[in-house]
Amino acid sequence: MDYFYSYLILAEIYTLLGLSTNLLVGVVGIFSVSQAAVFGVGAYIVGDFLLAGTLSFLPALAVAALACILLNVLISLPSLRVAGDYFVVTSFGIQLLATATFTNWTAGTGGANGMPGVPPPDLLGLPIESTRGILAVTTVATLVACLAFWLILRAPFGRLLKAIREDESAVAAAGKGVLSAKVSAAALAGAFAGVAGGLYATYLSFIDPSSFDLDASILLLTMVVVGGARTLAGSIFGPFLLLALPQVLTFVAIPTTYAATARQLVYGALLIAFALFRPQGLLGERL
Repeated sequence: MDYFYSYLILAEIYTLLGLSTNLLVGVVGIFSVSQAAVFGVGAYIVGDFLLAGTLSFLPALAVAALACILLNVLISLPSLRVAGDYFVVTSFGIQLLATATFTNWTAGTGGANGMPGVPPPDLLGLPIESTRGILAVTTVATLVACLAFWLILRAPFGRLLKAIREDESAVAAAGKGVLSAKVSAAALAGAFAGVAGGLYATYLSFIDPSSFDLDASILLLTMVVVGGARTLAGSIFGPFLLLALPQVLTFVAIPTTYAATARQLVYGALLIAFALFRPQGLLGERL
């Protein structure tokens, strides 16, 4: 049963990341490949605070969310002034820079050796060490984020974001603040990723740069594409489905040295197949 709970915890954490990525890629139409970097910043901030004992879990999580909001805004202000392929290249460079920082900044991240011994989450000073208790925490966080995403899609702000995706020039000609709307969406996406990072660090108690590299960003994009862009259901279904796939691969006779490579091949094949034959994903809006 603990194994199933562990799957649910990770799926809910990646649902937060799916919401973050879907908000940018699906709703606004900003093709970013740097969300794993923001995810990593949230994880390392919470890990550093908890290991140092300067903040408890909830304040550290709040600081991580605020830092990731600021980071996404700082990234967005210059990079959102470029469009299309240029923005993809910019976000790609940011992801590579973040991975290099995580790998080489030994004092802040532990470098390539990672950051072990991150304490579990706590509430009012009481540590939550059981898998069921951590599942309750991630479930509450995921439900709050899903509600926020659902309300945004139905609010005037959500309709503005969708209009920007459809025809940015027409929205700008109508006198709407395109750049400010994009930056606001990036800020909210940063908050989701920061919370996910904090939950990830406290659940696993060990984090290293491999969890926040370019492969992780591609995985997030695959979750959104397969689950379905622009919808809450797609943001939930994609992470739950793709995190279950590695368990299916365990029934295939693949040497352990090739398991990670096989998983990346499957994710890449799914991304290409859905982009070609079903771009709206399994539960996304019809394009």
